[in-house]
Amino acid sequence: MSEMIDFQELKTSNKLPSPQGVMLNVIRLCQREHVALPELARQIQVDPMLTGRLIKIANILNPVKTRKIASISTDVLILVGVHTVRHLALGISLVTSFQSGACAGFNYGQFWSRSLAMACAAQALAERIRIAPVAEVFTCGLLAGIGQLSLAMARPEPYSGLLARHRGTLPAMRMQAEIALFGINHLHLAALMMADWGIPRLFGDAVRFHESPHSTDFAADSRQQRLVQLLHVAARIADLCITRDDQREADIALLLDSAVSIDLSRNMLVAAINQTSREWRDSGALLQVTTRPLPLLAEVD
Repeated sequence: MSEMIDFQELKTSNKLPSPQGVMLNVIRLCQREHVALPELARQIQVDPMLTGRLIKIANILNPVKTRKIASISTDVLILVGVHTVRHLALGISLVTSFQSGACAGFNYGQFWSRSLAMACAAQALAERIRIAPVAEVFTCGLLAGIGQLSLAMARPEPYSGLLARHRGTLPAMRMQAEIALFGINHLHLAALMMADWGIPRLFGDAVRFHESPHSTDFAADSRQQRLVQLLHVAARIADLCITRDDQREADIALLLDSAVSIDLSRNMLVAAINQTSREWRDSGALLQVTTRPLPLLAEVD
């Protein structure tokens, strides 16, 4: 039996992760031609994670820095934008709805822990280098690995076997194995899903190439290539969050050296790593995603 994947077939057979519950209601409201903002605000307030994340984004965007935003209102929704609400609701819904499954070799808990860390890292970096809106970059980081979850859902037994055979190998080797078995790798699948959800191609392409940022043909100083590099660094920060303590020091040294790829000073990157650590734990507590306390890094004089 062929395990080759046809994206359209997976869509029609409901074998891909998709939003559910309150978040699905929020997404549907956002898709209306004339969005009823008061109703949208009421729906958002039902979910503490979406509410908290939107308030955080609104305070970043708030032109009146002396007046903190503390609740969801129609003015807040206008400030952050309906498309931002939709994309955040999509990402958060997937986290809360697919924390277990039939793929025995797939570590669902670690997958979401790393995905959330990458989202927090992407946002922390985007706050310091203005490549794209911070909320969009957060969602992009959260969805960067969604192709792995999709393979686990669509082909649980073959994917479990593939993961067992390639445990400890380089990511590029595992992706080659995915293509040989399924005709597609998890990054390409993620980009197709993001496009299907209406997420701009800028972000889908960044996800598709972020594991090998030097393999693109984007201009080195282009916005697209800088976003690819940002996600690459965010992924390395996420790895730092979940890596073993005895590997952490070496990983930190390599990560600090990568700051130059996105024009960050060492101290700016250290601040982004420390922010990621704090927000990863706070967000994990809300989403019931496992995290752990990490020692803060010291800045240099």
